[in-house]
Amino acid sequence: EANPLLSGMCMDTKMFTVKTGVRTFEAASYLKRKGADTVIAKTLLQNDIETYAAKSVAVTNAEFYDNTIAISLYENNTENAKLVAAQAADELLNIKGINASFIILKYKGGIFISGRSMGDISVQLILEKLGGGGHLTMAGAQLHDVDDLQEARTLLVSSIETYKKESDKIIGRCG
Repeated sequence: EANPLLSGMCMDTKMFTVKTGVRTFEAASYLKRKGADTVIAKTLLQNDIETYAAKSVAVTNAEFYDNTIAISLYENNTENAKLVAAQAADELLNIKGINASFIILKYKGGIFISGRSMGDISVQLILEKLGGGGHLTMAGAQLHDVDDLQEARTLLVSSIETYKKESDKIIGRCG
């Protein structure tokens, strides 16, 4: 039981780099004392080769908006497509200078967006403008009346631009 719990902590905190505090490490220490094995925990997070290859395609498709935001258009109709999109969005944050990433996924005729950030940009506020939601650093949206990846990209970029204008106004008032 300790191994899946530790594995979940590793996933939620991106290997203890995000959203971690003293209590996070205390919980991990407790799980270790109860027999959790970090190698087993990591093994539980591994992907098969097909998922890894699909994630690589989504990452490779990325274009950069404003040099700090990665946007990738990706089509996949396999059962794990949404997982691939989320993992690819996470992976894009490993690129130097990228503060936020979005994977626009066309899946079984629908359009889904998975957004991730390092915390400086609120993917939640950006995707709320498109009917989605989530958290500052992790959010998603489903576009109901859109079935074209380019149209979805245009809507996302518009939402990003609106977010940036609103953020500038707030900073201007505080500065």
